[in-house]
Amino acid sequence: MRGVRLAATQPSQAVERIKQLVGNARASTPEAPAATPLNDLSIFERYASHAASLGLSKPLLFLSFDCDTDLDPPATVEVMKLLDSLEIKATFAVPGVQLERGIDIYREVAQRCEFMNHGHLPHAEWRDDRYVGTTFYENMPVSAVEADIRKGHETVTRLTGRPPQGFRAPHFGHFKLPDQLALVHRLAHELEYRYCSTTLPEYALIHGPASLVDQVVELPAFGSVRAPTSILDSWTHLSDRKDYDLAPTYAEFMIETVDNLLTEKMPALLTWYADPAHVAGQEPFERAMKHVASRGIRSLSGSEAAALGRVG
Repeated sequence: MRGVRLAATQPSQAVERIKQLVGNARASTPEAPAATPLNDLSIFERYASHAASLGLSKPLLFLSFDCDTDLDPPATVEVMKLLDSLEIKATFAVPGVQLERGIDIYREVAQRCEFMNHGHLPHAEWRDDRYVGTTFYENMPVSAVEADIRKGHETVTRLTGRPPQGFRAPHFGHFKLPDQLALVHRLAHELEYRYCSTTLPEYALIHGPASLVDQVVELPAFGSVRAPTSILDSWTHLSDRKDYDLAPTYAEFMIETVDNLLTEKMPALLTWYADPAHVAGQEPFERAMKHVASRGIRSLSGSEAAALGRVG
């Protein structure tokens, strides 16, 4: 595999390519992504080298759902019908408060799906005519962050009947400074978690899809071949963020990524996530998931993905 060999022998070229694109990740939109030509996969060379060293030979899928509002439990029922029909595994990140509110649905889902600790406090509240984000760890005292993580652990354990195996901070990618990640990984280790999944795609491009940090595996988000440093999530690809209309770009980016990686025989862990309320009943999500399944992409739970990072 040309890309993997180059990254192993000349990693500086891949790093320089990453530096050219990093910084645009949070600013990208479906209309104006941090774009790279579809036939230019040089930015993934270092990543692919890491992936190959973990024993990956082709793309795998780690699909998760962040459930931050009261709209997500009923949407989860619809989403799981589709995923079950396609035999695609899902992992859920639900704040403790939301888990309590939707427990009748989430308890049933927990019988067959893994749940992460996503903290306890709510991550969104209704203002005027839409949900807006709340509980940003970067604005909270360290003691309050630690208390919320521990409370989230207790809530998931009590309500689902089993302790979570992983952690994700609120609002993907906001809590990402070195000292912040050190806090997250330290607590995850103390709580005996196998993994965290709380970092942005540029982390994956530099450190690989499943890096072992302080005895905990970090599973960063994966981008796309069209926008490598941008999270490929449902929020980014909503054309209407009030009534939740998912743009066709959501499916296009996923399909292009899967097809290009398979063509180039490039290994990857497609760590993608969505909010159930954003994707339930939406044609782009259904089209993307059906394409992933049709191309034979095997799906993993969070714990199964974390096991990749403990190879050797």
